[in-house]
Amino acid sequence: MNLAIIGSGKIVDDLFQFIGDLPAIHLTAIYGREKSLDKLKRMQLANHIDRVFTDYDQLLENENIDTLYIALPNDLHFEYAKRGLEAGKHVIVEKPFVQTLDQFETLKALALVKHRHLYEAISNQYSPNFNMLKSWISKIAPIHFSFLNYSQYSSRYDAFKQGEILPAFDPNRGGGALQDLNIYNIHLLVGLFGKPEAIRYLPNMAKGVDTSGILTLKYHEAIGSAFAGKDVVSIQQSNSVIEGEQGYIKIESPSNELADISLVGPESQTETLHTAKHRMYYEFETFEKSIREDDYVLMSEMLNHTQAVLEVLETAKKFTLTL
Repeated sequence: MNLAIIGSGKIVDDLFQFIGDLPAIHLTAIYGREKSLDKLKRMQLANHIDRVFTDYDQLLENENIDTLYIALPNDLHFEYAKRGLEAGKHVIVEKPFVQTLDQFETLKALALVKHRHLYEAISNQYSPNFNMLKSWISKIAPIHFSFLNYSQYSSRYDAFKQGEILPAFDPNRGGGALQDLNIYNIHLLVGLFGKPEAIRYLPNMAKGVDTSGILTLKYHEAIGSAFAGKDVVSIQQSNSVIEGEQGYIKIESPSNELADISLVGPESQTETLHTAKHRMYYEFETFEKSIREDDYVLMSEMLNHTQAVLEVLETAKKFTLTL
């Protein structure tokens, strides 16, 4: 895979922490705005990236690049992904995938017409521990309650309180706790239990954006409760649990990582698992293999999952408009 990184934000720094452990992925280019050129050049030098681009059209014309990783603010995902697919590139889009279901349908249709691969970069769905969670569910079933919490005080929250509205807190740019942090909880609940029967979102609103909130997903026999806050300090440990009649599962790390999970099953039998690699390693390992082997079955499965998550998001976002 000859990968071009589109963006230079904090998530890209995370990518650099592990991408060298995946030799099948070659960092062919990085793109950003002209005013970020010095930063882009520093990233290029430190991470052995072939080229820097500040013109997206020129990057798309480069035939050496076969795959794009869209790591831009949320409101730009659709535009840059669409142009990438139209140029014949495979596209990986950071979470949240896009802002609307209509945008999703447009990208999906374009990927199918062009026979390109299209994925949402959502780390918990590709963790080995996610598959173990799915297998543990049957051991403690029936499940009646899931409590997921992913909260952390945002580095941009103080600026927000002072009136500086950066993309992470800009409702017009896809900002807010629901799409930044709670999106991981939504992916986890939908991945484990499927589409919910009912959705409710109770947000704390400030300056038109949800700085924290509680999302409730109702299933036939279970309730999933997803907490996320960008305006609170969280312990970030032992913060999520899935409870059933035969036992419970603890997620002792943030829901974007799933690094540490434990099962306490019937008769207090206990299993504990830990993953040592960076949380994003597994998704990029899978993307490279799927694109190389042209695994359209996997792509279809993951796009169906992304669609179900977007359906939850669209409903939940309507609650922020009423407050």
